[in-house]
Amino acid sequence: MSRPIVRFFLGAILLLGMIFSFIHYIDQQFKVRPNTVVDLPEPIDSATPTMPAPWKEGKKLAALYNSGYLYHEGVDEGINKDVLEELARRTGMELEIVVMPRARIDNMLREGTLCISVSAVETPERAQYAYYIPYFTQKNDVLVRSETGITHEEDLLHRKDIRVGIIRGYYYGEHYMALIEKLKVKNMVVEAKDTEALYQLLKDNWIQVTFNIASSYRYYFKTMNIENINVYDWAPEEGPLERGLSLSRLHFKQEEVEQIRKTIDEMRKDGTLHNIFLKYLSEKEARRMCDF
Repeated sequence: MSRPIVRFFLGAILLLGMIFSFIHYIDQQFKVRPNTVVDLPEPIDSATPTMPAPWKEGKKLAALYNSGYLYHEGVDEGINKDVLEELARRTGMELEIVVMPRARIDNMLREGTLCISVSAVETPERAQYAYYIPYFTQKNDVLVRSETGITHEEDLLHRKDIRVGIIRGYYYGEHYMALIEKLKVKNMVVEAKDTEALYQLLKDNWIQVTFNIASSYRYYFKTMNIENINVYDWAPEEGPLERGLSLSRLHFKQEEVEQIRKTIDEMRKDGTLHNIFLKYLSEKEARRMCDF
């Protein structure tokens, strides 16, 4: 047999061997053997939500602000922090709690860069970017340095030597917001960045009049030794304002908000909210704030 023919047969045999080896390899890789367990996908339960709740997707940014017994960064405790922690425990939300000025909180809620904040009053403007779930009520009082001799709203409006302090981004109720606008026209208003700065201005007599809630001013009167302050109610026709959680509309769906609302209601009914307020305030004040 000639060499070219031998080479042809040897090449054909080698090629056939390679083909059979490749076929065997493919068969071994993709064949299901009798004792192999194959995991099949679980059938979808139509009763199970396809999307997890937002608090299952990681930490949610929640903001506190300095406001006396509601919260104070210096001691890192207060009513609002306790409410957030209990809410997180009951719902399974993982919160990243930060402290910032009140005005910045509103801006971040509006932008959607903040998920939750506390003790806020709902207004038509705020309702456009956040849901509100009240958990206590409290009314603003008027705080006046006694040496001014001011006892009524008319006295204040007729003075030109008085400065009135407010907190930027704070809502005081319809009556006092209208009064503040009148005072702004007279260039009598000084804006503070937060509650603590406001009381420092009052202590230093840089301002002589301001508005605030008892759970805040009682704390600062005590811790900052602020004396000779008279307290008035110049809006007797108005009731206490409901103050609650503010939840960004960009981070929570309506059904999720209702779940949180239900949890807050349970905390009220089982006495948890009252006990949190009682930790910092008198029985009378805690009852007044929680019963609404």
